[in-house]
Amino acid sequence: MLLALTLLGLGAAAAWLIADRVATVLLVPAPYGLQPEFEVSRFTPHGCDPHEGLVVLPLPVPRRGDVPQFARTAARGRYALLWDDGGTLGHGLLGPVAAHDAVSVSRPLRVLQGAAPSAGAPARLDTTIFRRDPLRDHGLPFEDVRIDGPAGAVAAWWIDRGSDRAVVMLHGRRRGDRTEALRALPAVAAQGVSVLIASYRNHDQSDPSPDGLFHYGADEADDLLAALAWLRERRVQDVALVTYSMGGALALVARQRWPAAGPALLGIAMDAPLLDPRVVATRRVQRAGFPRLAAALGLALAARRTGVDFAALDLRRLAPTLDVPLLVQMTADDGTIPVALVDDFAARVPARRLSYRRLDEGDHVEAWNVDPDGYERALGDFLAGALARPARSGPETPAPGAAPVRRP
Repeated sequence: MLLALTLLGLGAAAAWLIADRVATVLLVPAPYGLQPEFEVSRFTPHGCDPHEGLVVLPLPVPRRGDVPQFARTAARGRYALLWDDGGTLGHGLLGPVAAHDAVSVSRPLRVLQGAAPSAGAPARLDTTIFRRDPLRDHGLPFEDVRIDGPAGAVAAWWIDRGSDRAVVMLHGRRRGDRTEALRALPAVAAQGVSVLIASYRNHDQSDPSPDGLFHYGADEADDLLAALAWLRERRVQDVALVTYSMGGALALVARQRWPAAGPALLGIAMDAPLLDPRVVATRRVQRAGFPRLAAALGLALAARRTGVDFAALDLRRLAPTLDVPLLVQMTADDGTIPVALVDDFAARVPARRLSYRRLDEGDHVEAWNVDPDGYERALGDFLAGALARPARSGPETPAPGAAPVRRP
């Protein structure tokens, strides 16, 4: 009997530890920084220019049969490299694979920030590409602003075109910040309207939430609403949204709380949207080698810590109620958000509202990286159509069962 009780106690303790670990990964912001995946083998400059050369990187070693997203040194498409340059981040643009052998690849590297990487420098692949700001990366003058939000200041970049229409761009979770929007910014700026690239609580230089935890859009959406109020004060009457990952969740939740005073919403573009944190958590847990039960326990603990009703954040239920044009760009190999989740959401959106561009290659939020020209063309065409629409003051009446997402 004692042995059985002991084993039961050990099992319960193990389950608690796993649940606590899952909840921590789901909720606690990771510190910004390099988070390296490999070490640079060597860098050979071209001629006398120390900022142009050929970098040799190791091929990834699978972990539990899986290759981490930022260890994929041979990935095809437009990527960058981040490395530790004596305690500060070095950053450069990678060219296509020039040579490879059984253990490494060689790629051209143009250093944009810091000194060239030395042999042994910790590094990782970078999908963001541009890591400075709209002016230094794209020649677009901007103002660094702080917007009063319900949890504190919301950091944003404001590109003022003197227009009464604007595009609001929202980055994704955890490693996401405003630089995530810089890849597609030229296609957005080409529309000639003002652009607000906004962050939200617990990210970038925005203030943290009271509990310092992610709420997967349940509360972060209110920071987007604060940004809309800020735009309204600047006489912006209509907006379109361009979002990445969890930014898509903010957009859909905010749509259910849209202010009657406007600005009016003209359309939403979503890149790899986070549509159900339960599905995403389950995939992450299973890829780490744990059973589905670990995800369920972790989510239950996360809900207890935050007060968030995660079932209400299954945003597929809102798909039939969408009343504005929607563009979704997604990669089938996304290792964070299952493409089946996005397929299911897209199938529920009214066909007349939806443009769905589904690429066969690329990991999470990499649709631009694997096909930048096609991505920007699709986004530009979508925004041109959305911004040409006559404005309406508010959302249509939600369908039954599509109540606004709120914390209990």
